[in-house]
Amino acid sequence: MDATVTPVPSAAERVPAEIWLQIFALVPKSTDLYSLSVASRRFRDLTTRALHRDLVWIKPHSAEQDLVVWEREDGMDPHVRSLEISIPSKRVHNMPRADDRLSDDTPAEANARLAYIAAMQKLDAILWVHIRKFTNLSSLAFIDMHIDNEHFHLIHRLPQLRSLRLEACVFSGNASQGFDNRTLPITELTMLNVRRGQDSRPNWHQPLNWAHFQQLMQLHANGPPPMPGGGGPPAWMHPADPFAEALSLAVAANLRTLTIDESADVFRYVFEPMDAEARGWTVPASIEELYVKRTRALSAETKPAAHGQGSFPDTHLYHFCTQAPSLKLVSTPIFVPAQVTIAPEALPLGLDRFAAPLETAQFVAAVRDVKALGLLKCGLATREGVTALADIALARPGLKMLMMECQHWDAEIVSAVSLHFKELRRLKIMYVGAGPDENFLVSLAPDFLAEMPDLHTLEMYRLPPRSDFVPAHPQFLCDESWGSIEEEMRDLLIGWNRFCPKLRKVQLVSGYAMTRGFEGGVWKLERISHLEQIEYLDY
Repeated sequence: MDATVTPVPSAAERVPAEIWLQIFALVPKSTDLYSLSVASRRFRDLTTRALHRDLVWIKPHSAEQDLVVWEREDGMDPHVRSLEISIPSKRVHNMPRADDRLSDDTPAEANARLAYIAAMQKLDAILWVHIRKFTNLSSLAFIDMHIDNEHFHLIHRLPQLRSLRLEACVFSGNASQGFDNRTLPITELTMLNVRRGQDSRPNWHQPLNWAHFQQLMQLHANGPPPMPGGGGPPAWMHPADPFAEALSLAVAANLRTLTIDESADVFRYVFEPMDAEARGWTVPASIEELYVKRTRALSAETKPAAHGQGSFPDTHLYHFCTQAPSLKLVSTPIFVPAQVTIAPEALPLGLDRFAAPLETAQFVAAVRDVKALGLLKCGLATREGVTALADIALARPGLKMLMMECQHWDAEIVSAVSLHFKELRRLKIMYVGAGPDENFLVSLAPDFLAEMPDLHTLEMYRLPPRSDFVPAHPQFLCDESWGSIEEEMRDLLIGWNRFCPKLRKVQLVSGYAMTRGFEGGVWKLERISHLEQIEYLDY
């Protein structure tokens, strides 16, 4: 062969690099993308940006590995689309301080501590240099960090930001100072396990002077004077709460999905104060979905506090919902305190997915055309669950999704569901204590599930005895003679196939689920590591 002959490039090599970059940008970050990166040296170089568009910098070594790529490749910063970060020196937990001194520390250990702190501070400085250049971020999450004004400055500099999550974070006193959170472009906001810092306490004890006394007399005689943005009392009467100002991320004008827990009580601190309207803290007209994360399972629930005893969310959540005209979904373990009556007809007309304690859910289902309904805290000792199902079916026989959280197992619940709700696509029943026996499970499909021909998901399992939402992983379902729980559950489901052809997921224990991709497909076991603390009501 003539050595001067130039090799003919392959079809892949003739495609311009710019085209490949656009194609790889559309491939999800999965095994497919990693497989492409090892197909050839050219693909390894071209997939670098796609592989690093979603960054998780929770551990220092992960960030350090990515920084090596940044040093090798130019122009990486603008291509980052999502970032999940816990900067070491700003962590709330597990970060030693330079002034920490343990009595049994040797000089070598003390020097190692100082060297570690210096290394983390250096890493932080390098990370922030890059983070400030991530101008096209659409998703941002801060985990286990002290949040200050610098973080809010970053948030407000991201025109493409749509999803913001803050988890296990502490807000400093100046975090949101000088920012109008209504202008943020975010559509999804999550705030879980957040706390106020030591310097974020409101100044309730500032000294009063003669001018304050005169304003007080004027208020008593004439009512609140006009103020920019609306009426209200003088600021000295209601000093700004730095923690509430940080939580006011929830007033973003385009917000559609809000997820919180009781630590981020925006209903009380942001939307309920008497000067909220004057501050511009009004419920976003665009909000459609509201999720409140539960912190305890039914098996570990405590007695709810009575109205007026500082219970969460008191009546503030109900008032919030009545002011959200676009609201379509509400999922919360508590809607109002015990013995408080609501007017469900005041809730938005478009509300079609709702999960709350049994009595409240019944009221709402009677006046709103809900397609997905969650009934929490059903005490079946008095058979209220069966009775409630019959009452709900009178108004909503066409339910597509039903979720029940029961204090005790009762086979008649399944019978009542199959009798009243023929159009169900997803059924979820969680219970405390002993559950159904093997004979019931064998007859479940022909006797009950066959009455629901559109059912594709069945979740029916015992709640874990503890409140940490850690599922159980037993070695067998009912019969310990089987080689594995997968074999036992697959054998059970084979008998269900002809009665439930559309069934795609079955979960009969908290720690395992059987799934298949299509009718006639092989059932495969999936291990579940953590139970959901938020009911998403999807179907």
